[in-house]
Amino acid sequence: MPTTDLIPHQTITAICDNVSQAQADIAQAFALLQGAKERLTATLGNQRPYAGYANLWNKDISDYDLPRSGEQSAQYVARNAWRYVLDVCGLKAYMTERRQQELHVQLEAGRFPALTPDNVLSTLQGLTGQVGTLLEESAKEVFDWLRPWNPNSRAGQFKTNQRWKLGYKAIVPYAVEAKWTEGYHINAHRESNFRALGNVFSLLDGQGAQQYPDDLCTQLRAGLDTVRAGEKVTTPYLTLKPYHNHNAHLVFLRHDLVDKLNALCGDGSLPGETS
Repeated sequence: MPTTDLIPHQTITAICDNVSQAQADIAQAFALLQGAKERLTATLGNQRPYAGYANLWNKDISDYDLPRSGEQSAQYVARNAWRYVLDVCGLKAYMTERRQQELHVQLEAGRFPALTPDNVLSTLQGLTGQVGTLLEESAKEVFDWLRPWNPNSRAGQFKTNQRWKLGYKAIVPYAVEAKWTEGYHINAHRESNFRALGNVFSLLDGQGAQQYPDDLCTQLRAGLDTVRAGEKVTTPYLTLKPYHNHNAHLVFLRHDLVDKLNALCGDGSLPGETS
């Protein structure tokens, strides 16, 4: 389980100090740019036929924004620094896609405290205290994806997919796409699902969150690159066979991890039901 020891206090202090200095440098730089703008305007003017000669930015950045750009840039740097801290500590691997989206919205809206060592440690300690809940939520999200309960859905109509628990095999619809030349690739809308599956299995296996390039998505991409329909791609936790109807047939190689997932998330088997 992660702890705040994943980022030692002196490292957090260094991150905060460097970000603070970078923000000060940015503010100074934009102040200099504002002075340059005023100097150019006084020299070259801003009326036709010389309109635009004193511009400092291309059409994507308006001169109108210049007085606020320093503050906006500093806020942008702070958001990216928080993203870095949350990524490097590994806690996002425990979060469901919904929680990660909520975190993204918070960051984009600037609803995070100032980047200081105390605030970073407090935030990490708070998230670390929720690790058990976060893992259970993420496991449930993966469980529901692999074992769709709705019999009216496409996945719910496959006999391989069991209603009350995850079996040792599963069929996932809309999971793969055939490439124009040869091979397959993962459907862009399913990458987060496979990434979460790899993380949940790895965490249940006591191995911690998966890291690139040893994560499930990267392993599947490499294997799918040249296979034909129905050919097997093997990874440490599962095999996958892609088909032209966009289905992926999964066989889980670690039955103990499937059992753990069922114990954590499942409703139990119906009487007489077998794997």
